[in-house]
Amino acid sequence: MAQNPNLEKGETSTHSWMVAKLPPTEPFSTDSKLVNGGLVENSDVIVEKQQGESVEGLNSEATIEQGSREEKKGKDEAEVDAINHTLEPKKTNSEREEQVSTNTTTTKVELIGHLEKENKTAVDDFSTEKSNKGTYNRKGNRRQKSRHNGEKIRGRNVETLSQSEEGNISDKMKININDQDPLLHDDRIDQEEEEDYGSDDTASSISSIGDDTMPGMEDVSYPDESMHRLSEPDFDVWRLGRDAMVDHLEYMYHELGVTRAWKIPRATLRMFLLGVRERYQDNPYHNFKHCFCVTQMTYSMICKLKLRHLLSVDDLGMILTGAVCHDVDHPGLNNGYHCHAHSPLAILYNYQSILEQHHFAVTCRILTNKERNIFRNVSNRDEILNGTRELILATDLALHKDIMEQFKRNTAEGFDFKNRSHVLSLLKIIIKCADVSNEVRPENIATPWVERLFSEYYEQSAREKRERLPVTPYMDPEKVDVTDSQEGFIKGMMLPMYSELAKLVVDARIYYVNPLSDALLRYELQKRQTM
Repeated sequence: MAQNPNLEKGETSTHSWMVAKLPPTEPFSTDSKLVNGGLVENSDVIVEKQQGESVEGLNSEATIEQGSREEKKGKDEAEVDAINHTLEPKKTNSEREEQVSTNTTTTKVELIGHLEKENKTAVDDFSTEKSNKGTYNRKGNRRQKSRHNGEKIRGRNVETLSQSEEGNISDKMKININDQDPLLHDDRIDQEEEEDYGSDDTASSISSIGDDTMPGMEDVSYPDESMHRLSEPDFDVWRLGRDAMVDHLEYMYHELGVTRAWKIPRATLRMFLLGVRERYQDNPYHNFKHCFCVTQMTYSMICKLKLRHLLSVDDLGMILTGAVCHDVDHPGLNNGYHCHAHSPLAILYNYQSILEQHHFAVTCRILTNKERNIFRNVSNRDEILNGTRELILATDLALHKDIMEQFKRNTAEGFDFKNRSHVLSLLKIIIKCADVSNEVRPENIATPWVERLFSEYYEQSAREKRERLPVTPYMDPEKVDVTDSQEGFIKGMMLPMYSELAKLVVDARIYYVNPLSDALLRYELQKRQTM
């Protein structure tokens, strides 16, 4: 672009059609127009000037008049040339098209860069631990939404670029965009992450200390007391807040070697746990703290019964994930209510294991987000996902009898840890024991859970009465006796199930059966005192 001599120092013309600053002498009339890239006076004004200047020469001879006209014409042409000289020459059509193309490409590249920066910031924020639950999750969800919106906008802009416009984007810019955007190149990113973890043969020799994706105990801040007592059956879950529970769940995955075996980046695991936490409803009993209790007791049985060396790491990961998700999005109403009310969930799942199938469906929905998919780097993900489904469905009490009979047959025949059917039946018993393990804990920890459970029962009973549905007998506050109910539940279900587990692993009697027997004795004494 030609430089304009009348522009002040440091001032540039950003567009080819921009009018440069003119000399202050002879300001332009409002009646002016653009000619050859410069402003000239309107032809009417010029005519008026010509008529005024020629009044005195009306009586002169023709030669003088003709000479005056030629002289005036020369002055007009000189004036136009002077004006055009002070302005930037008009660009040709090709030059203008090139300038518009360059400006459009620059704007789109800047937009892409802005979205890249915003998306990268969102991922970094999700990877950072937050102490304030509300601020973390609300910001995270909002930024996650803008991330997907950014991908959509970016895709539209790139697709609409013409071939000539794409040529104006440097190869370096294209490489930077690809490197910073994990949503556009999932396969390439997966490969890079697998390379970071190393091959399966060398993974066990890689130290986790200092590795952001595979944190060791030094990298994850936990109170020493919590770390050492997390495997204890009497672990006090009431001392932990919502964020602390996520921390401890993350630690269980790490301690059992699941994060390394499944090559789970720490940010992915944490976002998965946060996503699950947000899908648990605020029910009196079936809430995220119940999820943590079940997972903690599952972890306790694995550690105390020394099963971590008898089970594969895939089995450990499956049962942890099944425990974490076994009641996700529980509405606070049991399967009986949904059947009687003919709810959409009951119709959807054909009145069979309604809530359990819903819990698994919600789990899959959470895993569809790549940044929350803890199975993304697992080669046998279908097998693990199906195993997780089996464990979640096993928590349906309607299937209790069949599961118990299968486990009894396996132990009677001789339990074989190399038999896949035997191992799966053991995992089902463990997660079932953990799901109803409140009475295994000390009285000061168990009693609040009993109160919450019956509070949720009473809410369902009231709803059944309002909707004129069959009222569940053990939920009706006018008929149920909490002491009798708990005594019958321990005798009829809990003790037989834990006792069968103790036949396979003797230590189960010390850690779980004996405390359960103490709880039964306590209820029997309470019953006698009320008689």
